[in-house]
Amino acid sequence: MNIFLFFLLPIFSYLFGSIQSGTLIGKIFYKVDVRDLGSKSPGATNIHRTIGLKPGIIVLILDIIKGLVPILFIMLYFEEDLYKILSCIFLVLGHCYPIYHKFKGGKGVATGFGSVIVIVPYIFIGLLLAIPLIYKTRFVSLGAILGCLISILIILFMIIYNMLTLEYFLLLIVPLLIIYKHKTNISRLIRKEENKLF
Repeated sequence: MNIFLFFLLPIFSYLFGSIQSGTLIGKIFYKVDVRDLGSKSPGATNIHRTIGLKPGIIVLILDIIKGLVPILFIMLYFEEDLYKILSCIFLVLGHCYPIYHKFKGGKGVATGFGSVIVIVPYIFIGLLLAIPLIYKTRFVSLGAILGCLISILIILFMIIYNMLTLEYFLLLIVPLLIIYKHKTNISRLIRKEENKLF
């Protein structure tokens, strides 16, 4: 293992993950800081609710790409599993706590999905189950939490049955962080006060 890359790739991932497409699109094209609106999150759901459907979709796509492209690049040029696992974690940390935006970021769902699905494609099962739940309940947060829980089970299953190495336990940080970022949503769901998508 190259110690230089061990530190450089996560740092780069954090800085790249810190780029907030929702915040930038809101400020540049709509002259608002979405972090002052609605749920105060620069994620696609809050963009959709407060600014509109089109910018919400654009932010969703950009956030997925932000997670996907760096991991694809790392997998293409480096064989060490730990590089991509740490980079995935730091991409999501950057999105959730961006250094460029006073550490006020999103909840990591799209970026986390984009990065983890490259490493463990089976987590797509979580998306297949989350989308109908979101459509039925109109609670995006509920679908995101379910997707994270399914991802955790899939990763654990693959580790237990030697489909993934023990290093992949670290990857559980991503869905656990995303669930943690949804703590206020969980409270609102319990109180039946959560905002619906539409």
